[in-house]
Amino acid sequence: MMPMVIGFVTLVSRKWGNKVGGVIGSMPWVAGPILVFFIVEQGRDFGIQAVPGILMGIVSLVSFCYTYALLSKRRQWGVSVLLSYLSFILTALLLDFLHPPLLLIYGIAVVTIIVALRYFSVPNETEKVNHLSRRLKYDIPIRMLVATLFVLFITGIAKLLGPAWSGILTPFPIITSILAMFTHYLQGSKAAIIVLRGIMIGLVGFTTFLFLQAYLLQEFSIVVSFAIAFVVNALINLVAIKVW
Repeated sequence: MMPMVIGFVTLVSRKWGNKVGGVIGSMPWVAGPILVFFIVEQGRDFGIQAVPGILMGIVSLVSFCYTYALLSKRRQWGVSVLLSYLSFILTALLLDFLHPPLLLIYGIAVVTIIVALRYFSVPNETEKVNHLSRRLKYDIPIRMLVATLFVLFITGIAKLLGPAWSGILTPFPIITSILAMFTHYLQGSKAAIIVLRGIMIGLVGFTTFLFLQAYLLQEFSIVVSFAIAFVVNALINLVAIKVW
């Protein structure tokens, strides 16, 4: 499933632009399957208990996006992604220390996304987006491989980590960093910032999708719970694209 998802998101970005690709990439393509695997392998209670951690991870994901967009104007993709990962980890550690309850962390996540979008880095208008001069021969297979290995890693160590940190690492910026790094390298900082802004625009819907699982999974099957939340996620994204 992961290879198809990352390949699909990459092709969408190339067909309809980086902003649309970012919004599509923000959907729960990785977090959703990871949560399913948590439930199947560790039990439904484990999955529900992981939701607050996942929301903490989303706030950390916002920190990653904001940091990468800021650094990409002055740094190459390698330095930008490493420092952005550090930003993710430090934010996650702080939130884990505070350990806010579900409703509070959902509110914090939504407010953080909105504030971050308000002050998000603006692309350098003098820089042209480079579409053709750089193209890695096997970039899509590489993206597919990295995303798949990450999902296997997180689900494989879930029992060791427990629901809190398994949840925090669920929205770890794997698709986000793949899109940011490859776009930064191939098309430049301006394109990378546009992708990251698109991802940020989709995060309110993504956050709501995962927040709803804490309640829907108590009443419905996984399929029904995910279907309801996915529709809500898509509707929120349609509104968010118009607003931002």
